[in-house]
Amino acid sequence: MLNKIKSYLLFGNRFSGIEHTFKNGSDSIIVSVLKKSKNEIDLNSTFEIETLEALSNKLKKSQHAYLIINNEKVLTKQIESEQKEALKLVYKAFPNIKIDDFYFEILSEKNNHFVALCRKDYVDELINNYAKLKLYIISISFGNSSVSTLKPFIKSNAIYSSNSKIIVKDNYIIDIQKIENDLTHNYELNGLTVSNENLLSFSGALNNILKVNATVTNYETKKNEALNNYKQVSFFKQFLKFAGLFLLVGLLINFLVFSYYFNKVNELNQISEINQSTKNRIIKLNESVSKKQKMVDDLLKSNGSKSSFFVNEIIQSLPNSIILSETNYQPLEKRIKPDKEIELNINKIRVSGISNNSELFSIWISQLEQKTWIEKINIESYGSESKSNSDFSINIKLSDE
Repeated sequence: MLNKIKSYLLFGNRFSGIEHTFKNGSDSIIVSVLKKSKNEIDLNSTFEIETLEALSNKLKKSQHAYLIINNEKVLTKQIESEQKEALKLVYKAFPNIKIDDFYFEILSEKNNHFVALCRKDYVDELINNYAKLKLYIISISFGNSSVSTLKPFIKSNAIYSSNSKIIVKDNYIIDIQKIENDLTHNYELNGLTVSNENLLSFSGALNNILKVNATVTNYETKKNEALNNYKQVSFFKQFLKFAGLFLLVGLLINFLVFSYYFNKVNELNQISEINQSTKNRIIKLNESVSKKQKMVDDLLKSNGSKSSFFVNEIIQSLPNSIILSETNYQPLEKRIKPDKEIELNINKIRVSGISNNSELFSIWISQLEQKTWIEKINIESYGSESKSNSDFSINIKLSDE
């Protein structure tokens, strides 16, 4: 499972094979793109094009590819030998070759050996040109060697590629012939229909998936270098993706946390403003209450001293025949009701009690009227409670002075 994830992150799900071929007197570039989905492989697209610049517009950036060079830059020769050593086979096929200038690939089918050569400077320049276009070659093959991968899937003794005819006998390739072929041959490969024009590019893309290595080469170091170069590009690309995703997630979390605390701060600010407003109102109310309390206290002190004086004067003037039951300084004018102003009888004293001598009561009233602080006395009632006692109630109006 981990290997599948690692492979997907590195190579993705699209594998391309690119063939540089020479047919009908001109160079051509043939491309096949395979799509790997779970355990299935689909032929995503095929096309033929003339230049690398045009190819870069057809493939996505940073696409990896299997390169097959099958044009006039490749020298091929078939030899028969029991020899297995690669260099000896190369020198037997090309006796006067300067091996340091060439990459070679050998496909061995029993004692038949198909030796293909291509100059290093041409291959290196071609790979660099691809890299400049953000397309990365990760494996290389020469001539028709890669068709050996498809032998088990094709039930035919003659297999046609873009410019060759491959003869197969008893599942071994016995001959590869260069031909000019205008006919189209289609092959069924595990449910996929592939034409001879796309056969080699298809085999290259398939090789990148299956990791088949049926040939011997002297450019394994070059292939590893190209693969490592692509891995670095792919790693950097994936790193940027994950870094961007991580940054995006971090920003999202930061935004959510910021929004949460920002809302909390706004809520607290609103509460603070309400509390401050309430506090200001309370302060104002306290100030108002304090002023009113002071006024009440001052009034009580003032009225308390006056009322004490008035009551004291009234009591001292009382004859023995009179007993007081009530002395009310500034009595209520009406009963207290909710949301109604309290009305007082200002500068009045109501006095009630019992008298057992009407003459002495009259004298007492006359004496009170002589007081300078009394303006007027009204007798509200004077009646008999019994034969010897009479209830009375008087209103004393105080002088304004």
